[in-house]
Amino acid sequence: MEKKYIIILIILGIVSVNYAQTTINEFQGRTSAEIIFKPIKKLSLSFSPELRFDEDFSIDNYHFQLQADYKFSKVFKAGVRYRFVVNPRDVKDTEYASRYGVFLKFKKEFNDFSPFLRLSYTNDADEDFKTERSNYLRYKIGVQYDIPKCKITPAIGLEAFQELSGDGLYKMRYFAGADYKINKKNSIGLDYKFDYYRTSYYNKHIVNLTYKFKF
Repeated sequence: MEKKYIIILIILGIVSVNYAQTTINEFQGRTSAEIIFKPIKKLSLSFSPELRFDEDFSIDNYHFQLQADYKFSKVFKAGVRYRFVVNPRDVKDTEYASRYGVFLKFKKEFNDFSPFLRLSYTNDADEDFKTERSNYLRYKIGVQYDIPKCKITPAIGLEAFQELSGDGLYKMRYFAGADYKINKKNSIGLDYKFDYYRTSYYNKHIVNLTYKFKF
């Protein structure tokens, strides 16, 4: 029996080493700013420029996003977004893409905790010109924690990307981060995202720094 256990452990070790060697792990940095304007009480408009960097910290592509959302109850809001993407390349012509999405979000406060759920329909999976264009349903769930007498608000959660014209679940995204409220109008956020692709040996690690300004 001991020999059988030893053989099983050896096989599992070989499989895990082989998986680690064949899985590609990509690292990406992102920095963005979000300018938020509320023309009326329940309507919010925002403009968000974003830079994405390769592993060697060179600029990968640019994103410019416009978003509008309307809070039609205490716990529900709906919105639309449009994103214009520029992918500069040294050898080939620059690539351009238009990406859009609509979403419905639920958020409810329970003491210092704020769980949320968001359902989105988009024509992209937050990719950088590396996959064929398709349509996705994105299911995002998480929770924020408002630390008493503290300006830091941490959050954790996950998001599933379901490809409508493909083989179902495309990838999973796990995230954790925190916002720091400088004052009523200014805040900064730092978060980490881990993208796990279910149909290929490929993972992506994303570190994102965001600055928010509210009029």
